[in-house]
Amino acid sequence: KKLSFKEKREFDLLTTEIESLEREKTLLEAELGSGLLSPEELIGKSNRIGEIITLIDQRTDRWLELCE
Repeated sequence: KKLSFKEKREFDLLTTEIESLEREKTLLEAELGSGLLSPEELIGKSNRIGEIITLIDQRTDRWLELCE
């Protein structure tokens, strides 16, 4: 099935968003592994990485739907 214009646009936006989230996740992982964070920063960044993982999973599921 061919994607509609709207689906193609969504697919492109999802691709960009997933890449951006992956970059943010990589940066957070590096910060978490640095050993230089205060306990408050560690908690905040740990929470954010959890949110990012959830967003990546959601966006990837939709991306895969559009690929089919």
